[in-house]
Amino acid sequence: MKRVEDLLREEFRRRDPGVPTSRDEMLARVARVRRRRSAATAGLATVVVGVAAAVAVGLHGSTGQSVGGGGDTGTPQYTGELTNVIFTDASHGYVLQEYCGLVLPPQGLPSDGPTPDLHRQCRSQLLVTADGGRSWQERALPGDPATKETGVEIVRFHSLMFWVDQPGTLALGGWNRRYWTTTDGGHTWHESSTPRDVGPAGSLAVFGPGDRLAFLATYPPGRSPSTEWWPKTPVLAASDGSFWVTCENTSPCVQVTRNQGQTWQTQPLGGSVTAAAWVATADGQTVYAGARDGSEPQLLRSTDGGTTWAPVPDVTGLPEHSVGTVLPNGDLVMIAATEASGMYRLKPGATTLEKFATALAHPSTPYLTGGVLVAGPMWTESDEPSLKSLVFISPDNGSTWLAVPAPTA
Repeated sequence: MKRVEDLLREEFRRRDPGVPTSRDEMLARVARVRRRRSAATAGLATVVVGVAAAVAVGLHGSTGQSVGGGGDTGTPQYTGELTNVIFTDASHGYVLQEYCGLVLPPQGLPSDGPTPDLHRQCRSQLLVTADGGRSWQERALPGDPATKETGVEIVRFHSLMFWVDQPGTLALGGWNRRYWTTTDGGHTWHESSTPRDVGPAGSLAVFGPGDRLAFLATYPPGRSPSTEWWPKTPVLAASDGSFWVTCENTSPCVQVTRNQGQTWQTQPLGGSVTAAAWVATADGQTVYAGARDGSEPQLLRSTDGGTTWAPVPDVTGLPEHSVGTVLPNGDLVMIAATEASGMYRLKPGATTLEKFATALAHPSTPYLTGGVLVAGPMWTESDEPSLKSLVFISPDNGSTWLAVPAPTA
């Protein structure tokens, strides 16, 4: 069982180095991978078989939560997942998240019997703040955001199903390319008479500046449309109009386009670097890359838009399996994607990492929206109906954090 757990951990890190992989987190991810959601209430799903069932039993068998090995299967499972956070300015923010309850059959499962269908009921929830996250109110949604077959790739926790359609207008994307817009902060919604735009054939949909939907003419070299549950590394928009992404297949390079995807430049990181884990920039000129030199983590920086790279000198305590985001003030924020976790800051010109005093437990890949920093577990699982907060926001570059209320049934 230890071997199975290690294999899963490595697979999760390979697909998404920004997500920690503790035992609880791996179990939750297995459960989420296997679930099948519908637009209103989830139907029946046959889940957790083979290796996934073995992992579930091995990691949580003592709690009676697994569904393949008998035991107390009448315990419901409750999960929460963030869809996206949008701030249009420092005061006005919108959090779209989902609450799901998994109801298992009341009778026990015979160890030699078939795995029964599981009933899962899910609800999407929109929370709105007008005071920078100090208080939140719920708004009614016209429908559920789509999770597959949307015509565009969906990045977990920063989904293209919730975006800024134009200044002052938010958009929600539903199933079968339906979408709705609101101009009054979610009080009223209007369904579009035409399907949502998915861009020209062969284009890549991404978030541009201001959470606006952007279409890049082509995919980065070596990358193709994702058909997996884990979407590939998201493309990062910089304020100068450039878009950045690490090369696929762990190649030690990054890719950038400065003409909306008409052409891409592949920029090797050089030196003895063996792999690139992430790339981060705010302005497209000062660019950081998290890399590895063999088994050792390494932080690289370019000050000429990625043309040349050099290790950031004398930085000590660099976390392994990290992921980074550059703030508008030039600070580099890194998250250690390990079981120990932790958030770190590297100020411009500094050589010592500063650990956040209010570091969140196991935060996922952070992102910026409207000048607000978003981080947090971004999904959760519990035996009880009450869930913990999925996301925290910081209006002051990470000095203080405010918890967004957890999703509710």
